[in-house]
Amino acid sequence: MRTNKLRLGVAIIVIYTIAAFIAPYFVNEEKIENWYNGLYWKDNPKLVPPSWVNLFGKSLPPTEELPPVKSQPGLQAFEYDFRYSKPPQDIIVKFNRTEGRPVTVTVTTPSGESHQFYRGTSDEVSLAYQWGVLMEIAEDSGVEFRMEDTAFRMGLKPLFFVNRSGEVVPEHGVYTITVEGAINSTVKIVGATYGILGTDTYGRDVGAAFLWGARQTVILVYLTAVVAVALGTLAGLAASLRGKAGTAVDSISKLSTIIPVIPLMIALIPLTGSVSYNARITIPVWAFVPALAFLLFGKIARNVGAIVRTELNREYVAAAESLGADRKWMLRRHILKIVGPYSIYQLSLFAPKVIALISILGFFRVAPGFNWGTMLGMVLSQNAIYSMAWWMIVPIGLALVVFALAFVLINRELEERFLSRG
Repeated sequence: MRTNKLRLGVAIIVIYTIAAFIAPYFVNEEKIENWYNGLYWKDNPKLVPPSWVNLFGKSLPPTEELPPVKSQPGLQAFEYDFRYSKPPQDIIVKFNRTEGRPVTVTVTTPSGESHQFYRGTSDEVSLAYQWGVLMEIAEDSGVEFRMEDTAFRMGLKPLFFVNRSGEVVPEHGVYTITVEGAINSTVKIVGATYGILGTDTYGRDVGAAFLWGARQTVILVYLTAVVAVALGTLAGLAASLRGKAGTAVDSISKLSTIIPVIPLMIALIPLTGSVSYNARITIPVWAFVPALAFLLFGKIARNVGAIVRTELNREYVAAAESLGADRKWMLRRHILKIVGPYSIYQLSLFAPKVIALISILGFFRVAPGFNWGTMLGMVLSQNAIYSMAWWMIVPIGLALVVFALAFVLINRELEERFLSRG
């Protein structure tokens, strides 16, 4: 059972490490660079679940771009096979106009009715915002429609639903979208599902953020935990040195245990960080990791120091010193071998705390780069809990819990192996 816990913990950490370094290669970096650029995401569906929810009984239209079924100069036609229980949020048609001609966008329903949604000279049209046309369709089909329905992502309901015997039901079948007077037309169905983890209230790709944030989170956890434990181990050893050096190290380690972590890390921003035009805080890793490690190493140093003092009081140390061995030689040759396994144990014990702290600091946007803590901030700022947007909450929560659990499993094994031996 003990071996199984260790293997499981190590396996989880290996999987996270591999995934963290591979995942960003599956993400378009442009999405992360434009994360705070609202115009970049304007054509995406807002606050929709992942596409795979349809595998579990849902019937929601996916987000997709339609290929043309007919294309010739000045005329393109697209077909949309609608077989869902909810209308798409929008249909966006983009095109290049031919000189001297207005562009006409017409939609033909499965029942053969044609509706001219647009005639003009712009290069883009959003069908969900053609309220005059939608009101006429709603009046003819007996489907209730108000302009504010667009804000609730139901603006195209009059087009895709009909009133049959007093019951409003979806009109399934093939819809034909015809664009006349333009070339290089594209039609995007802004559906009610998107990607592997859906979107947030701004239409941003949550799956891309999750995969990209994995690397930054894992790297920060590893670097901070290793630096803090190494610093604590060295400080615990150095504190036992005679003279001012040992006293100074001991005082610094005591100071580290009483300094509040989060306020000081926030105060670090004006000294080492910067704020961009879109209120994005940037902190370099070289400043973040040592600062956080310094604030956390004190307790480790105190524990290591206690072990060192216990060992220095043993008879073999007194015998070695009576033969001329100095304190530094004893620490390096004998004490370090005893402290080493304990430091590994401390690393496994310490890592879950680092995961929690980095998540909290990312939540307040005071951690480097784009990490899972940043996504936790999105959950609160966008009221994802009250919107029941589980795809923004559950994946990131599970990822952090499982990551911390891996270190807990390893810690339990090391505790049983090393500490129980006395």
